[in-house]
Amino acid sequence: MCKELGPVMMAVLIAGRIGSAMAAEIGSMRVYQEIDALRTMNINPVHYLVLPRMVAITIALPMLLIFSVLVGWIGGALVCVYNHEIAISWGSYFGNLRDVVEVKNVLNGLIKIVVFALIIGNVSCHQAWPLSEAPAALGAR
Repeated sequence: MCKELGPVMMAVLIAGRIGSAMAAEIGSMRVYQEIDALRTMNINPVHYLVLPRMVAITIALPMLLIFSVLVGWIGGALVCVYNHEIAISWGSYFGNLRDVVEVKNVLNGLIKIVVFALIIGNVSCHQAWPLSEAPAALGAR
């Protein structure tokens, strides 16, 4: 969960939700000439628009992964405790979990999710950047 499934599922969810929002926002800024206004004020639009999004997604996605893994572990414990066919106690579940899950698995998942976050942010911002100046270009990509 924390090594393979968690990072991939969080990356897919965030790419669909946040990646498309970032691309749409930058694309609409491009169409409505807000990026040209930044250049007029001698502000680098990549530093001003793309860099904060990249930093935010790189920080937020590992935190979401940790949250989702914790929810998964607690959900598994609740199923084991309250399902009488399984009948595993709370302490036994987390004791076995501690034996099975190693710290390197969690760190491996965190490294993967940081790489996924950089890819999502880069691709989302890159896809919005070359839009033409026509408002009809917003829905075309």
